[in-house]
Amino acid sequence: MPRAIYVLSLGIFSMVTSEFLVAGLMPQMADGLDVSVAQMGYLIIAFAVAMAFGRPFLTVALLRMEQKSALLVLFAIFLVGNVLAATASTYAVMMVARVITGTASQAFFGVSLALCARLAPPGQGGRAMAVAMNGLMLGTLLGLPLSTLVSEHFGWRAAFWAISGLAVLAALITVVGVPALARVEGGGDFRSEAVALRDPRLWLVLST
Repeated sequence: MPRAIYVLSLGIFSMVTSEFLVAGLMPQMADGLDVSVAQMGYLIIAFAVAMAFGRPFLTVALLRMEQKSALLVLFAIFLVGNVLAATASTYAVMMVARVITGTASQAFFGVSLALCARLAPPGQGGRAMAVAMNGLMLGTLLGLPLSTLVSEHFGWRAAFWAISGLAVLAALITVVGVPALARVEGGGDFRSEAVALRDPRLWLVLST
């Protein structure tokens, strides 16, 4: 399997770790932002909503870019969101930060999986995607407890800084380890991409 697939997995790991971060730090963050633990739960909802509704628009906006460049743009957006979260002085700022990171994270998944299909040897596209998505599983199993451990010793803001550092590292490795491929022709606007929504089979899968 090309090494670029594992590089993409590292990027996904950093995104997923950020996604679940709040769940492990709710009491500390609630105290730091002077809100209730229940209000912290809305940050998780905001992240999920941003992933669901923001990602399609951001992904379509990047369709005309070469995929490696698109990944680096998404790393930059993700980093902005995490730095904003690490320095947030109010709940409102933290909410904005979570929306930014949620939108970037899900778009990153989409671009990464599309790139996997192009980088994989013939007939191994599915395996390549599975390898890349190991970053999701590792982020769930290891990212959350590790970030909670960092928070317990250095404070919850340090956990966001740690993820920011991991994102920078993943971006630098992406620059070196992921090849630039010619842009795929076709598509390029939301209307052309939305044609897929007319397929009733898609809605059947989504409803399931």
